[in-house]
Amino acid sequence: MSTKIYQPPEDIYEAAADLQFDEALDNEDPRYVDTLNARGDFKVHELYRHLRVNTSTKPFKLPKRLPASSYILFCGHIGCGKSTELRHAEKTLHHPDLFYVIFLDILKELDPNNLNYADVLLALAKQLFQALEREKIHIDPLLLANLENWFKERIESHENTKELAAEIRSEGRLGAGIPFLTYLFTSMTSFMQSSSTYKQEIRNVMVNSFSQFANAFNQCVLAAEEAIQKAGKWQRILFIVDGTDRLRGEDGERFFIKDVHQLTQIHGYFIYCSPIHLSYETIRHHHSFNVVVLPMIKLHDRDKRPLPHNQQVMREMLFKRFPAQFFTDPDGLANKLVKYSGGCPRELLRLLEYAYVKTDKAQLDENAVNKAIDSLAVDYKRILETEDYPLLAELDQPHQAEQNSKRIRYFLLNMIVLEYNSFWREPHPAIRLLPAFQEALKNAV
Repeated sequence: MSTKIYQPPEDIYEAAADLQFDEALDNEDPRYVDTLNARGDFKVHELYRHLRVNTSTKPFKLPKRLPASSYILFCGHIGCGKSTELRHAEKTLHHPDLFYVIFLDILKELDPNNLNYADVLLALAKQLFQALEREKIHIDPLLLANLENWFKERIESHENTKELAAEIRSEGRLGAGIPFLTYLFTSMTSFMQSSSTYKQEIRNVMVNSFSQFANAFNQCVLAAEEAIQKAGKWQRILFIVDGTDRLRGEDGERFFIKDVHQLTQIHGYFIYCSPIHLSYETIRHHHSFNVVVLPMIKLHDRDKRPLPHNQQVMREMLFKRFPAQFFTDPDGLANKLVKYSGGCPRELLRLLEYAYVKTDKAQLDENAVNKAIDSLAVDYKRILETEDYPLLAELDQPHQAEQNSKRIRYFLLNMIVLEYNSFWREPHPAIRLLPAFQEALKNAV
């Protein structure tokens, strides 16, 4: 979420400095553009409905009877706007009639390049107890004792982690209850980030004692929900985990598929951000999660007819990041950049960055924009195999056959193919410039 006061750029250098690819914008940020109406059939209420939120009332309400747990995967291409939409969901759902929202951004709190379920659950425990302490919520220490006992029996008693436990105890936090658990999980997550040895040892303890940890943590979450209800502040606790869509290949499959049992042993309401290709995984996967897909912004329909409103949304996004005075031909160049972004906000910013680098002038001209588009096309050429082009040409047909092969999922993960609503996919527009694709397209007709 943006916390700085935004100042419009005074020159092209300041405009380029504002091209932060991973910055989720609050809807009060002057650079924010509402894109939901440009995403086809997708409506954000789908996400809320899975949480049993009644959106027909103002303010929104929860029903009196709720399931014990709900697990949602919020899927989409990297850079399509999931983080921004999750920030808006946090703001909407954090309400006395709804949820107390615990928001974990693993890009800030953890290492997405070395991550497993233990890291995430310990970080969520840290944020939960920090929130309870901050909100001055009281819970009977007896209801927290099982989690304290897990620490004593598994961390303090384990040969490879007892030194870590001694360091935590040495700070004088020998008490009990929420203050101790806040300090405990803050310390554990900090040690995991600073020491690869401790990280692996704590993971090993979590694996070997997971049922004990899960049962104890579930008891704490239930006690916390009863306490916030009694205090008249919120109804349930909702955990939102952003950044897990950055898990690549086997890391993502291990986290969301192989370790799904561990994730769903923690009872409660959860939204996990997920790579789009995981929405095509096994039926078992869909039995564990409700899947909500945020599609790309549609610039044209299946018959290649332009959608002017959606294109205008992307142009507005562009000019709020890179104002019109920094283009020699604002309308023409903006239209070209939008076209080759494929409707992906992050790709639009990447093209702007490339164009800025390719020029030595105070404005972006056609030469810089064309070089930027060529550079993006080359990026994709580097990760394509010769045999990929006929398959991509096949996917470019108006009435393409529905496919769900391992290679298709690779295309989706790496944005070689972009997905829009209604299971409609097409190759990234920059790939159309590659001679190998053009040749494959001729042969496909």
